[in-house]
Amino acid sequence: MAHDPDDKRALFQQVVDDILDQIRDGRLNPNDPLPSARKMADLYGVASMTAQRALRELQHRRITYSVAGKGTFVHPDAFDLLRGAALREPIDDPDLNRRVAAYLADQQTIVTRYHTARTVDDKNTALADLLTHAEQHNRLIDEVIRYQTDRGNFAKPPANTPAVNDHEQPPAKRGSRPKRTRATKTE
Repeated sequence: MAHDPDDKRALFQQVVDDILDQIRDGRLNPNDPLPSARKMADLYGVASMTAQRALRELQHRRITYSVAGKGTFVHPDAFDLLRGAALREPIDDPDLNRRVAAYLADQQTIVTRYHTARTVDDKNTALADLLTHAEQHNRLIDEVIRYQTDRGNFAKPPANTPAVNDHEQPPAKRGSRPKRTRATKTE
């Protein structure tokens, strides 16, 4: 990334903003790994300390999470947060938090295997492993859903997004007429 001398933002903020842009436009997805601080420093042409500060800032904003010994990953809520959705509270149960982190790290390993597969058979095997992994952890997934539901922690749409109730009908298109139904005779 070339540095614009007219850009008044701090270098770490330029790195943060670039990563946020990558998340917004889909180049980075939930649970995708980010480069290490050293690789990020090389990639952006900044000092290692600057890259570390950018990673800390992203984690502070809950755009990323880190797993000890595995690296830093895009948070599952990152896209929703960037769209303005309400922030979910972190899981404060240490055992559940540890099991979720292990699940996500294993899932990421399988996803990486899929993306680096050289043959169709290897890709299919990775996909099958991903499905098996999810099936084996159904109880954990249900437990997280129950945990979040009990606390009302699911990401909510931004406040300025109109809510549509199930019983409301969408507005009719201009120039369209409602469909007529045939009346049936009752005896």
